[in-house]
Amino acid sequence: MSGSWQSEMVERLKKAVNGEKDVIMAEYSTLTGKSVSTLYRIAKDHGFASGRKRRTDKGALKSGLTEEQILYVMSLMKVSSREVKGVIMSVETALEIAIDNEVIEAGQISASRLQTILRERGMNAAALDAPTPSISMASDHPNHVHVFDASVCIQYYLKGKKGMQIMDERDFYKNKPDNFAKIKTRLIRYVLVDHFSHFLFVKYYNISGENQLTVMDFLTSAWRGAHHEKLPFHGVPFFVLMDAGAAHTAKGMQAFLKNLDIETPKALPHNPRRQGSAEVVQNIVERQFESRLRFCPADTVEELNVWCIDWLVHFNNNRRLRRSGTSRAASWLTIKQDELRILPNDELLQDLFAEPEVTRTVRPDNTISFRSEDYRTKHIERLRPGMKVQVVLRPYHWPEVAIVFDEVAYLAKPIGKLAGGFSADSARIGQEFKAQPETATQKAIKQAENLVYGEERKKSDLPFGGSVKVFGHQADKLGNMATIPKRGTPMEVGRDLVAKEIPIGDFLKKLRNSTGRIEPATNKALKAEFGTSIDVKRADQVIAAISAGDDWRINETEQLHAL
Repeated sequence: MSGSWQSEMVERLKKAVNGEKDVIMAEYSTLTGKSVSTLYRIAKDHGFASGRKRRTDKGALKSGLTEEQILYVMSLMKVSSREVKGVIMSVETALEIAIDNEVIEAGQISASRLQTILRERGMNAAALDAPTPSISMASDHPNHVHVFDASVCIQYYLKGKKGMQIMDERDFYKNKPDNFAKIKTRLIRYVLVDHFSHFLFVKYYNISGENQLTVMDFLTSAWRGAHHEKLPFHGVPFFVLMDAGAAHTAKGMQAFLKNLDIETPKALPHNPRRQGSAEVVQNIVERQFESRLRFCPADTVEELNVWCIDWLVHFNNNRRLRRSGTSRAASWLTIKQDELRILPNDELLQDLFAEPEVTRTVRPDNTISFRSEDYRTKHIERLRPGMKVQVVLRPYHWPEVAIVFDEVAYLAKPIGKLAGGFSADSARIGQEFKAQPETATQKAIKQAENLVYGEERKKSDLPFGGSVKVFGHQADKLGNMATIPKRGTPMEVGRDLVAKEIPIGDFLKKLRNSTGRIEPATNKALKAEFGTSIDVKRADQVIAAISAGDDWRINETEQLHAL
């Protein structure tokens, strides 16, 4: 029975007196092959307590160094470490600083002994530089997760008409930054990896730096596919992992990915292992493809990409993935129909980037228009003609769209067209009759009519059967009021009260009837000259002048004379 001898040992130790414990532990040491210290630790785990008092010097070493002093030394080494190079402070230096700050006494411990103590506790430089524990991530199927990354090809670059130049590492290294500045454009290598199959896609760009246009071109190139008949990889992923580069995190790019129904989980800062697949591929491409350029440099980036596609065909179809035991291409081909999302055409992609959602007003026939297609809205409750809705592109279901009204999305398919451009669901004259479904307003109107006239209304019927009191009682509402009649001044009505001005709109109609089309410039000048109305006589003069081709503008003296 598991644990029986441990329990037995504990029971014997609890009853032992006068040195019997040493005999008991020696016996079990022979039986189990374990040391006495290990046996005491096992006994403690099973409920044995020695009963000894805690040592007053617990936590101190033979050198007298405490755990706090050791932690101080380790802290000096850790805080002064570099992000990439790791710990750079030696134990000797850390010990010297600790002594200078009176944390450790001079001569209390040697650097070599301190190094040993740090190593035993997992506090030395090697332990501090070790990567933090990580968790292996799994994807569900091909095209579930794509990882992409960009890297500057420092070893190879293009230089004018001389074609591709091989970088001499003696001229381009960290101590000669000016040489890097001489290169106006660099070859940037973009890699994309399907996390499930580890199928990889690579494309080069000769640019000065990363930007949204390049990122979008690379992603759509990878997801469009069809670069070679032996490269089956294509389709849009459900998740994309990428670093936090400015081009990647730009609002436009983030919105574009979201509109394609792609999630981009946020990464922890300075966590390159999250893009581990891409980092591995960058190394693979550099070693297995770019190393060949030393023997045959490309003259243009287009030529370089042609060679890269050729290499990708061989690599993805021949190199086995250790995890699956098959080639990367064979692993990707296990994708199912519902897992493969086809990338929309370029026109639709442009709309997804620039205007994925638009506002439309419902027309009198309960339809809206979007991208040259008409859609019915009669299935949307409480929506009536004249109201506005949001139309959202569905990239993988076009021409089906989502119509959003009152924060609810409704799917809609295009009506289609008949010969002559009529809607496909139009009623054919002489063959059928179709009516729009009643709106909530129309239903309410019918209810009101039934209330006012009853269900059977006659032409001569009065509302409510003539029982509604509307006349003859208004004065009685005022009660008793004493009024004093006041004398007014008689007013003579003369002939000159006849309207002398007409609205500018009526004037323009008369002018259009007389001369035909009004030039926009003339229209604008007339409104600027006369404002909202024009004198009747002046209107006739202007119409006559324009009809005769004369200048309708006259000076103030002539105007006064004409009036």
